[in-house]
Amino acid sequence: MEQEPSGSGADGHGAPPRRTAGRPRSESARRSVLGAAYAILEEGGIEDFSIDRVARLSGVARTTIYRWWPSKAVLAIESFLEQFGPQLAVPRGEAPDQDFRALVRALAAALAGPAGRVAASVVAHAQSDEETQRLFRENFSDPLRTQAAELLERGITHGVFRSDLDIPRVIDAFVGAVYFRLIIGSSLGPDWADALSETILNGCR
Repeated sequence: MEQEPSGSGADGHGAPPRRTAGRPRSESARRSVLGAAYAILEEGGIEDFSIDRVARLSGVARTTIYRWWPSKAVLAIESFLEQFGPQLAVPRGEAPDQDFRALVRALAAALAGPAGRVAASVVAHAQSDEETQRLFRENFSDPLRTQAAELLERGITHGVFRSDLDIPRVIDAFVGAVYFRLIIGSSLGPDWADALSETILNGCR
């Protein structure tokens, strides 16, 4: 198993560890490292991921990578979010119910592609690795839940959704359904996403 430099890892304050001071990062080298990291994740998931492999594929020195990303979990999560983030824009239109449908469809569509295989491996690995679990939760799951909660709260304010709506439970319902089908390898197509949205919306109105 790859040995990481002593002292690497999270700083315990609810955010990815601060990178150590030193020479400013070269943007081209950063892009090379993140691209190589994601390619490795896409090929074999996080179980086959290592800083050594990233260094060989990117051409960036292992010591330099560790200076910028203190652990392989930090690098793996950042490379995943770099690719996945732009695919998941939370809509903000005039109709909260339509925005909810669009959000569920966007999440399902993004995870139906190559990013889904990476996400599935990260979620599975997180069950036995606390750092990966924390980073995934704080940098992906929690922000998604926050934005979804804001969308549902707008629906309550506009009178579209019931005033006693249990927002955390609604989010559990749609995110959990998507994650479950992702993990077991079932379809995340638009028809399924729309049917899930309608089922949940029927309980929200």
